[in-house]
Amino acid sequence: MTTQARPLTGLTLLEVGSSGPLALDLAIGFCGRIAADLGAHVIRVAERGGAAAQSTEAERIFLHSAKQNMSVAVLQRDELVRELAATADAIVCDATTQIALSSHGVKVPIACIGMSIDSPAGGSEFTVEARSGLLDLVGDPGRQPLRLAGHPLAYTAGTAIYLAMITAILQKIAGEAPGAKRVDLLDIGVWLNWKTLGLALRRGRIPTRAGSASEWFIVPCADGYVALVYRVQEWEALKQATGDPRLLGEEFSSVEQRRAHRTKLNVILSDIFSRMTRKDIRALSLKFKLPLGPVWTPAELLADSHMVARTFFHPVAVDDRNYLMPRLPVVWNGAAFPTVVKLRSASA
Repeated sequence: MTTQARPLTGLTLLEVGSSGPLALDLAIGFCGRIAADLGAHVIRVAERGGAAAQSTEAERIFLHSAKQNMSVAVLQRDELVRELAATADAIVCDATTQIALSSHGVKVPIACIGMSIDSPAGGSEFTVEARSGLLDLVGDPGRQPLRLAGHPLAYTAGTAIYLAMITAILQKIAGEAPGAKRVDLLDIGVWLNWKTLGLALRRGRIPTRAGSASEWFIVPCADGYVALVYRVQEWEALKQATGDPRLLGEEFSSVEQRRAHRTKLNVILSDIFSRMTRKDIRALSLKFKLPLGPVWTPAELLADSHMVARTFFHPVAVDDRNYLMPRLPVVWNGAAFPTVVKLRSASA
């Protein structure tokens, strides 16, 4: 890690891994990851065989590389956490742990996370995605809903917990009683799904999965996939860019007509772009100012000139193996951080 002072240098954060659903542990871990990148000394205490055991090696390296990791038996965890709390500036944990710490008189600013008020530790990231309505926006309406790729809820919640933690610390510095700050995964899901509320008010109906009749969708092209995104005001530019006479039909002449014949229109657009490469499509989008976007593979992102120029990925050496991991996209006093991280396998 770089030795240059960073915003949270001198702050000690106690991160208590969750023994509940994996999403809670990932959120807690992401909050600690942000704090560690910003200079905090993060002590992570995780229950051996707890939720962290469900995460992948890549997730553990990404989240916990720059922390002091402590893996303990369940019977030892609570006592160790209370002992470490005495020297911490803040604690991040799940809602169950927060209640236990408060009952033991711990006065350190605490930011915690639960699944929802009505079910603090129940369910999973998938069930919360369903309850928040997110799963009713993607996929084919004729099939069962699919879990969103990755962990968008958990990592967004981690950002919210970080902000809650900083708020509590600032309140304490200001001489106020910060109290415990709580984030719920269901609230995060509803917040991520904010557009549904606006569309429901505007159109008088709740948007749902449209499948092949979606206005925007992903289609195969000659060497991968491309996202077909275009607004009403860009329809004429799209017709001009493709030069395909099939788009000149009466059934596509107005917004209402295109909406009524969306499935047919999407079949035509899929056929048009299936013969083009991502490079061709990108050139077309730049020329005609269309928001079409190629879908990149992870390997292509690593080599992307923009990512390279911003040093978005930084090396992490674990047991003599090198990994490239995303870093916090922040420059402090002219320096990006972290630099190179070397460690043994994270114990948590």
